[in-house]
Amino acid sequence: MPDISAIVVNYNTGAYLQTLVDGLAREKVTRRDGGPASIEVIVVENQSPSDQEPWLAPLEAQGVTVVRSPVNGGFGGGCNLGTRHARGRQLLYLNPDVLIVPGCVQALSRHLDDHPRAGQVGPRGWFDAHRFFFLPRIELPTLSMHFAEAWRRGNRRRAEAFALRRSKNALRIWTADHAQDEPVLAGYAFMMPADLARKLGPFDETFPLYYEDGDLSRRVREAGRDVTLVPESEMVHLYNKSAGQFAEEAMRKHDISLQRYLDKHYGWLGGRFGAAITQWVRRHPTQNLAHEFSNWVDLGPVADPPVLVPKDPTPRYVVELSADPLYSLAVGRTDSRARFEIPKGTWDHFDPIVLYVRMLSLPDLEPLGSWRMQKTTGSIHIGSDREFLARLADSHLPAGLES
Repeated sequence: MPDISAIVVNYNTGAYLQTLVDGLAREKVTRRDGGPASIEVIVVENQSPSDQEPWLAPLEAQGVTVVRSPVNGGFGGGCNLGTRHARGRQLLYLNPDVLIVPGCVQALSRHLDDHPRAGQVGPRGWFDAHRFFFLPRIELPTLSMHFAEAWRRGNRRRAEAFALRRSKNALRIWTADHAQDEPVLAGYAFMMPADLARKLGPFDETFPLYYEDGDLSRRVREAGRDVTLVPESEMVHLYNKSAGQFAEEAMRKHDISLQRYLDKHYGWLGGRFGAAITQWVRRHPTQNLAHEFSNWVDLGPVADPPVLVPKDPTPRYVVELSADPLYSLAVGRTDSRARFEIPKGTWDHFDPIVLYVRMLSLPDLEPLGSWRMQKTTGSIHIGSDREFLARLADSHLPAGLES
């Protein structure tokens, strides 16, 4: 019997599966008694719109369990289907576009073994293979947060205050040096004891896409168990490789899932209030140029990573980068260089889109500069686990750069 079952739901992301499976295969995990732990991999093919057999058949030949779902049950339904085939005492749920940093599975498994109250544990996430930018912190989707998201759109002052609140919460994750409890863990990668996962579902399948992770973390805590970030465990999430292929459909499902979450946890009245907020947001774009609160300098089309200089010298600062001028879901890092430059390898991970970058001093979060740019070069694809490990070992980061 395997000790850990890794469950991966595939929806048109077959090109990423082999890299993930190879990363799991090289992980060295030990049980509490010191013996080697085994990992089984279960891939649920969730009725992808294009033929995935060129990737699935070779995985089956390697011993991966491939479950071909007769219907698309959404992310939650796919995870639940994989859970029914899992035999491990610990269940590791992963998106296909995750890269396995050596030691990350061991850190999660050991934390579950050493902490009986732990019900859900997750890694600290990186945006790129060079581990330069951290992923955003996931917010628990409360009714008050939904209202605040809409309220910030009215003017620059509210937009700036809301963005600063997000920055403070993100720094809690980005600077963590020990395991800490969190309200919610992102669904791209987390581990649970198998018995608890089965008791809880684990997922509520009425969520078509998004918010099922927030709902699960909430139910784990309601069951009296801890939801814990384990920063010793690190993974790279290439982000949105599945839903990004079907952006309009993903947004439609996002709104349905948000409404489902509000109805479930805030009752009829709260659900109606949440629905009214959603409708207002959809009908009213950002008002009064609130998104321009950071007073960015427009750099225009940019092919290579720009050099950005903070306007005031400061020993440390945080850099945030987002595709949204309101800095929702911003990636970030702390730094101390007088001239900030994104490494070429990291820059290559970004799609050719408009990007917004800002610097804030630490610890007071005073603005040090903001820029907008249109990235003109395409993004790279990490083609194998070997390539990923090479990028980890040879990241070309400047000497003395903080992580």
